[in-house]
Amino acid sequence: MRRTRLPGRAAGDEYLELIQALPLRPIRNQDEYDAAGKMLNRLLGRPDGKLSADQRDYVEALALLVEAYDRRHSRFAAAGRTPLETLRYLVAQAHLGPVALGKVLGITHAAASTMLTGHRTISLKNAKTLAAYFKVDVGAFV
Repeated sequence: MRRTRLPGRAAGDEYLELIQALPLRPIRNQDEYDAAGKMLNRLLGRPDGKLSADQRDYVEALALLVEAYDRRHSRFAAAGRTPLETLRYLVAQAHLGPVALGKVLGITHAAASTMLTGHRTISLKNAKTLAAYFKVDVGAFV
């Protein structure tokens, strides 16, 4: 099969290693979904929080595949859930820990952890960020 190179940045060795570890293909079942979640958590939950350009490209593409699977298979219903229950549910489904959630929100992992335990409220700014990240209505968090 002939390879076609798209305009822009060429795939680096690190990107190709990630592709070999978990190819970027449509997610069709729970096992593939779980594997994708573990990979995202591994990359986004790094203690230093830094990703290379190759890692960022891979995470962005894999997140799109996870989102597509979520849209097709989600049994999520915000009705009757508190903002905290909604946050906990979505964080669990995305396999995010406090470190990754903190990065999403631009806060420390300790602050994200206190938010997940209910000791810190979800601010309007955080609600907007969470809604954009999880692709849900901001009302789910307020």
